[in-house]
Amino acid sequence: MSRIPNFPQNLIDEHRNWHRARHNVDINNPPPDYGLEFLQFHRNFIARALSWYNQNGNDPRLVEPWTSVPEAIRRAPCFNQAAESRILYQPESFATADELGRFIESSNLHACIHQQSAQLYGDPDINDFDVAPHDTVFYNIHGMINNWWKNWEGLGRFREDGGYWCGKFEGDSEEILLYSSLFGDWWLGKSWQDGSVERGETRVEWTVIGDSREFGPMNDERLFRIWDADGDGKLEVLFRHPLHGGWIEGKVKGGRMVWNPIRLQPYGFPLPSSSGLNQIS
Repeated sequence: MSRIPNFPQNLIDEHRNWHRARHNVDINNPPPDYGLEFLQFHRNFIARALSWYNQNGNDPRLVEPWTSVPEAIRRAPCFNQAAESRILYQPESFATADELGRFIESSNLHACIHQQSAQLYGDPDINDFDVAPHDTVFYNIHGMINNWWKNWEGLGRFREDGGYWCGKFEGDSEEILLYSSLFGDWWLGKSWQDGSVERGETRVEWTVIGDSREFGPMNDERLFRIWDADGDGKLEVLFRHPLHGGWIEGKVKGGRMVWNPIRLQPYGFPLPSSSGLNQIS
């Protein structure tokens, strides 16, 4: 069994009430922001639930996000492999996070994964939205869905003067990676507390970590995303080279952005005969 002992009833109630309030929504014609609310609610919910889970000394390995949908579920009649493929490999086809969230629901991916997980693990609670959060598989599923959203968020959406992304690029705390399209420079911002101010003030210290001028302007509509491609818990810059079409990875090492050509193998698909491929989902 994957039941979490002593799971807080208030969290069970919160999840149940959220779903029941939307029980009669036509997922093929939902109200505005329905998909965004689905993504935001579950991101915030699993963060709070896992905070409680970890504080109570439970095994974090049991609630890690799936890196891909288990093959036994992917083979189920209800599973829409074309929808899964669009989410993983064409995230740029979703104009907004709301569109992505609505698609996850309307394509039946969310419901099918819950349904088939209940059968696969012999636990009907996984498919009962009234009680599913007291099961570790709930966090495997929704951590993966949250990573689908992160994959979409990591697409290059540049302003006229550049773009910026938040996450862990080098250290263990949240950082800001900033790209200047004017000079092709990359900056890393790290926050720190200024104790000289009476109440303490969070400031950001910026450092130039390199440039990408040899690859041309990043905001030229090439395929681009910020993603943890090698699974080490740190984010990398990934983009399709504008000339030869291969993938380039930028990784922050020792305070510098290091660029290397890579090959990507999607999660959930067999590796080709060659080895040493990075994986991305």
